[in-house]
Amino acid sequence: MNSSPRCPLCAARNICLVGRLPAPSQDLLTSAVREITFVKGDVLLRQGVVSPSIRTVKLGTLLASRNGPDGVQRPVALLGRGHALGQHGVFGHETQMDMVALTPGRLCELRMADLRRLQVLDMGFLQALHAIMVHTFGRLADWGQVMRMRGQQRQLLAALRLLADEQGNGMVRLPSQQTLAELLSTSRESVARNLRQLEEDGVLRRIDRRHCELIEPQQAARVA
Repeated sequence: MNSSPRCPLCAARNICLVGRLPAPSQDLLTSAVREITFVKGDVLLRQGVVSPSIRTVKLGTLLASRNGPDGVQRPVALLGRGHALGQHGVFGHETQMDMVALTPGRLCELRMADLRRLQVLDMGFLQALHAIMVHTFGRLADWGQVMRMRGQQRQLLAALRLLADEQGNGMVRLPSQQTLAELLSTSRESVARNLRQLEEDGVLRRIDRRHCELIEPQQAARVA
């Protein structure tokens, strides 16, 4: 579903592309922004395609995956609010990852054609775009480090802390145990067992099957 967002009143304005732009560019783009609602399972971006638009995530969790050197598609990271999709299309470059929705959510879309028509592709726009790209590069590096931690329980806790930051909420909306297992290269049974152990250790509190709350995140450094 598409609609016109109320940009000046948006709670995600401080982390989105438009909110980072100089005021004159913000005023020009407000009428061109479209808010799009997505549901779990929606494919929001395909690897190898030059995107015709930039989409900034306002709400929701996405699974980023990439075709590896062996031709196998593997999950890379879980990304959420503030990340931009398809931004490389500004420079005519192909998208490097698939992005699939793990939860319902919303994003704001700016079409490349509108960016050119409104003549906002100036230095201020590129600086704002690069700031978002740098944030995404850093987060992908964070997920790469998670994969190299010793111990599955430590990996899982680090993944949950990153996910909490992506969602911007103390209460974490959990993806399926199978998704976490594939992301961490382990089994669903191992994920379930380590979630129970983290709860017994007092590091997290399960709210229901799909939600948990991290308790005193500094304890992460003391989990064996």
